[in-house]
Amino acid sequence: MSTVYRNLTCTAVIASSLWGCGADPAPLEFVNGLDPAHPGYAGQERFLTDTWDTELLDEWPPAEFMLALMEDEPEVFGEQFAAFGFIPDPARDLPVGLARGVKDPERIHETCALCHVQRLDDGLWLGVPNTGLDIGRFRVEVNRRWVAAGHAPLMTELQETKALALGPGRTNAESSGYPDVVPADFPPYFELGQRQYLNYMGTGQDVRTEIHFAVFSFGAGSPNEETAKVPFPDEARIAPFIEFLGGLAPPPAPSQDAGEVARGRAVFEAERCGACHHLDDVSLDAVVTLDTSTTGVERLPGEDPALPNGSIRTSRAHRILQDGDGSGEGSGTDVGLGDLIAFIIGRGLAVRRTDGYRANTLRGLWATAPYLHNGSVPTLEALLTRPEDRPTRWMRGDFEVDTSRFGSSNEGHTFGTTLEAADKAALAAFLRSL
Repeated sequence: MSTVYRNLTCTAVIASSLWGCGADPAPLEFVNGLDPAHPGYAGQERFLTDTWDTELLDEWPPAEFMLALMEDEPEVFGEQFAAFGFIPDPARDLPVGLARGVKDPERIHETCALCHVQRLDDGLWLGVPNTGLDIGRFRVEVNRRWVAAGHAPLMTELQETKALALGPGRTNAESSGYPDVVPADFPPYFELGQRQYLNYMGTGQDVRTEIHFAVFSFGAGSPNEETAKVPFPDEARIAPFIEFLGGLAPPPAPSQDAGEVARGRAVFEAERCGACHHLDDVSLDAVVTLDTSTTGVERLPGEDPALPNGSIRTSRAHRILQDGDGSGEGSGTDVGLGDLIAFIIGRGLAVRRTDGYRANTLRGLWATAPYLHNGSVPTLEALLTRPEDRPTRWMRGDFEVDTSRFGSSNEGHTFGTTLEAADKAALAAFLRSL
């Protein structure tokens, strides 16, 4: 498939100036990639290259325009947009996560690999979040050049403002018309097939549901089946992707001081961290109730019979999209919620209503900083610091994260913050060993 994509644009003007039109460059290799003979390989290809026909939505300029940006402004965009955190793919004319459409190869769209492929020390990994990808700023820069060329804008002023407020490694949890940006950190795709609670709020109950959510968010079948410009793909097309994604495992951790790791494990057990984060069975990682009361506190499971999964005080912004802000019926909720509910019912998805945020897996934690569901805490050491003492403004690449902004609060998850410094260091070492 990569060879086909390359040959579609291997012309003298653009493609030959990038890598020539001779022998095909070697395809990218992934440390956890599947062999073509593997039953899950078709799903891996969907992950990497399938646009689900959403190129027809014209959310990006045509492929020819995008390729010209690389040629005309290499100092701004870098090799295959690497200046914005994209991972170049020498076997194709576009980087990982951008692909020519299946139905219209002259147009492009994202693929699911856009946010979930990362280069670690030993190579490229599927399922690891690309924490350096600034997709919001990239969209804005592309749109501004599209408009300067005499075309109608692809983004509203509100969308541009919100995109520039994201920074690397984050995307929008809210719909395009919602008045505020609600950042969501790119999640890791580890052990999804073993979980009972998926996504940040734990509303999805299986991988099929989460994949349907993801493709729907691309625009397939959206806003509803009656008015969608791009129909939702049939089950036969999406099934291999579901099988592939459910089986991804985290990358092995780099070596740590064995003594520190052993001490950290003892701290982990003494502090009962495993009451929420079940290292040996992630299916037990449940939804921890968000305590929104003015006198609310954080609790471990078992401390209050009324809150069997404990409670937490992290940013409420994601919950407001679904639950409202409490100032009146429907107030604060995302306007796209109704269409999403109709989609859930129509597709028979496994969804439950929740009251908080899912306890995340700790496997591969070392590769997924920053932390919390909105990416508001830069390091494990900061996460083990009292919220009032955590960094409030810090740099994520060239972007300054401001935790005073709505949706970017670094509050909550006070567990472990009162430990002695030596215990915190040991606990961090243990967590990085997972």
